[in-house]
Amino acid sequence: MRDVTRVGDLYAFYEPLLTERQRQIVELYHFEDMSLGEIAEVLSISRQAVHDQLRRVEDQLESYEAALHLREIARAERKAWEQMVSAWREASAHVPEQVRRRMDDAMRAMGATVSILLGGDADVRKPVE
Repeated sequence: MRDVTRVGDLYAFYEPLLTERQRQIVELYHFEDMSLGEIAEVLSISRQAVHDQLRRVEDQLESYEAALHLREIARAERKAWEQMVSAWREASAHVPEQVRRRMDDAMRAMGATVSILLGGDADVRKPVE
């Protein structure tokens, strides 16, 4: 099957658009690391049906990304966030303590939001230490 990381990323964004059965198959294969045969046995369907369903779901996830670009946007947002954190680390030493505290609080709040927007895969550490 396709790159597991890419499928996992796409699944994080587009999972609500899949049927329950599609979600179940993707989760068993990609997240529970079950074989096609094991999934077929659990779901009482043929191994070929599992394979076909996985292929269709992956194609569907790719078509969602081609139309909506959520993964692509998230990558750009993550890069912008990292640049902003880096710039703030440099600038924070040059602003008054009160402003620095307010900005640190704002950065922490924004960091939590960025993590949600990026499908939970953002590396959002404490912006200033």
